[in-house]
Amino acid sequence: MRNLLVALLALAATVADARLIAAPSHQELLDKSDLVVIAFAISTRDTEERADLPGITVTTAENKTRGFAVAGLETRFQVSAVLKGGKALKELVLHHYRQADDAPTINGPMLAVFEPDKRMPHLLFLVREKDGRYAPTCGQADPAYLCIHALR
Repeated sequence: MRNLLVALLALAATVADARLIAAPSHQELLDKSDLVVIAFAISTRDTEERADLPGITVTTAENKTRGFAVAGLETRFQVSAVLKGGKALKELVLHHYRQADDAPTINGPMLAVFEPDKRMPHLLFLVREKDGRYAPTCGQADPAYLCIHALR
């Protein structure tokens, strides 16, 4: 009994660090999207883009707050089915990000990662950017949680 009490006290004493994530419904994502597709990643490449991800901060070992550094990516997709948007679309380019460094992150963003060799289909809710590429409808902070879904 005493060991259980010690364990419960230890759990209660841990620091919880949480980040609020607004989770729109699938209908809201569909309504806000320019394009909704089922597609397969066929290639991914880094871009020259480097930035801090908007709305995300991290605390360093020195207890200082800084931005979450990301590097730009472009992933080319082969479209399998168009659920919303131009039915003739065969390929698209998704603009997204990866973590720029290898620093461990607690409660960090849920960034999309694709493995073109595995030919895994994905459901993508997307908006068109000015340059013709697409971006996640839900924004760049948590696309793997909200609007990019691997279909297993």
